[in-house]
Amino acid sequence: QNYQALLEMCLKNKCLFTDDNFPAHISSIGTGALLKKLPQNLQWKRPHALHRSPLFYAANRKQLDLCQGLVENCWFLAALEALTFHQDILAAVVPQNQSFERKYAGIFHFRFWHFGEWVDVVVDDRLPVNEAGELVFVSSVYKNVFWGALLEKAYAKLYGSYEDLQTGQVSEALVDFTGGVNIRIKLAAAPPDLWDILTRATYSRSLMGCQTHSGATKVLKNGLVAGHAYTVTGIRKVTCQYGPENLVRLRNPWGKIEWKGDWSDSSYKWELLSPKEKILLRKKKEDGEFW
Repeated sequence: QNYQALLEMCLKNKCLFTDDNFPAHISSIGTGALLKKLPQNLQWKRPHALHRSPLFYAANRKQLDLCQGLVENCWFLAALEALTFHQDILAAVVPQNQSFERKYAGIFHFRFWHFGEWVDVVVDDRLPVNEAGELVFVSSVYKNVFWGALLEKAYAKLYGSYEDLQTGQVSEALVDFTGGVNIRIKLAAAPPDLWDILTRATYSRSLMGCQTHSGATKVLKNGLVAGHAYTVTGIRKVTCQYGPENLVRLRNPWGKIEWKGDWSDSSYKWELLSPKEKILLRKKKEDGEFW
């Protein structure tokens, strides 16, 4: 589907785009267990029907500010979070010249790397909502921002349905967003120069994430969520009274539920640092981000 041609046609005919290739229908959601989670009276609505002044993208937001919906795709959100640290890469996936005012025709497009080439995926902006008009899948903390929901819809279309996003790897999504080469390291068998690898990756602007193994309990005693994905948001070598330590900063895409061990927000370890470094690195708030 050619985004530009479809947009011009809709503008000329003064109509809003409806995508027959990925219809506002249960078939686009899936055929399996996800259907059982859906609210009764599911409806598909355009952002103008959900908010007085919808925005496509709010560039001044520091954090991702997206909330996971009924699809268990924390791996997709963790990869998306990594993208927000690199505005140039984000702009390649999410073309920024789209809006709900200028040249609006109910059509949006996104770009993904798929089987060795960049694919432009077109969607209409009809999104599944419950009776209260709340988005069923990915939504923004700011109720008038819709790029996340539309990006997820395009990604679901690429893979076949929303249900096909239920399980995945952060690394897979990062490849889909960048066309880059992906390296995965099992921490149990990590190479001795892991810190050097992380340092080089950080300096060369690589996008990084990590995942925990699935387990019987959802949240472990140490605060990590089992079978969950996190974004690597920074690394730092600090000097304690007894010598250096290598710290990695992670962010839970849920924006809450944090690590409780050494170097967590309330850990005694912070007292071993110089006051300056402690002030610089320690953020005592429940925002899902932790060292």
